[in-house]
Amino acid sequence: MQIHAITINTVNPQKLAAWWSEVIGIPVANDYGIIVQLASSPGFPPIQFQRIDKIPTIDNNVFLGLATSNFDSETERLVQIGATIFKKFELPQIRYTTFTDPDGNKFDLVAR
Repeated sequence: MQIHAITINTVNPQKLAAWWSEVIGIPVANDYGIIVQLASSPGFPPIQFQRIDKIPTIDNNVFLGLATSNFDSETERLVQIGATIFKKFELPQIRYTTFTDPDGNKFDLVAR
């Protein structure tokens, strides 16, 4: 077996795919109406966005973890384009922030 894609459920796959495309710098490749896929990228597994009727109100059990050497500037950029800081973690071994995207899905930004 192999991973087909990481799928993120959303009520508006076109809008959320465009937002994530801006976040990680991977263009939208395919729009099938109910499913929108980002282009293939050597740095990421395939990512797609699937239309659902309503956004769940429970925590997402799977989420993206992104690493950067420009932690402070990337944090600022993410907030400027619509991410919300959920919680900051500054431990002796690791520094990261959990954000939510415009649909409330959580993701982490980790300082490397």
